[in-house]
Amino acid sequence: MKSLKYLGGAGVTCALAFTLVGCAGQAEKPATDSGAKAPAVEQKESKDAKDAKVSLANWKGTWNDFGSYLDMPEVQEAIDEVAKKEGTTSDEAKAAMKKTRSCEFHGLVIEGDTISFLDGFKDKDGKETSRATYQFVEAKKVKHGGKELEWDVFKAVEKDAKYPLLMMMPVHGEEELTHFHMRYGTSVDEMMAKDDWYPTFIAPTSTIDQVKDEVKE
Repeated sequence: MKSLKYLGGAGVTCALAFTLVGCAGQAEKPATDSGAKAPAVEQKESKDAKDAKVSLANWKGTWNDFGSYLDMPEVQEAIDEVAKKEGTTSDEAKAAMKKTRSCEFHGLVIEGDTISFLDGFKDKDGKETSRATYQFVEAKKVKHGGKELEWDVFKAVEKDAKYPLLMMMPVHGEEELTHFHMRYGTSVDEMMAKDDWYPTFIAPTSTIDQVKDEVKE
């Protein structure tokens, strides 16, 4: 699938903070001098800028669960084609796809720092089943297909949130199918270990033909 191919092709680089240590025996230069302190401040500002950029605003909007499309009659032809190519049955091919994209919720609405989890597509009368406010915690790098990707980790502010932790990849695929991958759970380590689990959310404006192309890839 293109989305899983992408998992080997994109990612966002995490900023690094460096500490500069002065040479022994040298007096600290005043702030007006072009001494070693300036680079330290510059690096810190770069890290702060990176953290400020990582927010749910990067995923703002309404999203549909890709796995839900696999049950649509219009997509069955594409599933049949995959089954034929892989030498398996359509039911087995569909089950494998749904396992990789399995998700408890089938729609998302992201506004500000808040996520509403829906039991269906918003434009198909999907109802909110849970809501929580999230804050960025850290970025976790992972190697896939010889390249480096990034999961951005968010933690729920509310202690009773149904989904305490989220891991989200940047939105991508605009030239084919706009989407992003997400994982949810209570442990970052456990989520990171699930290499075959990629709940995927696509823009509601996506066409059935785009979905079918994604299935066949």
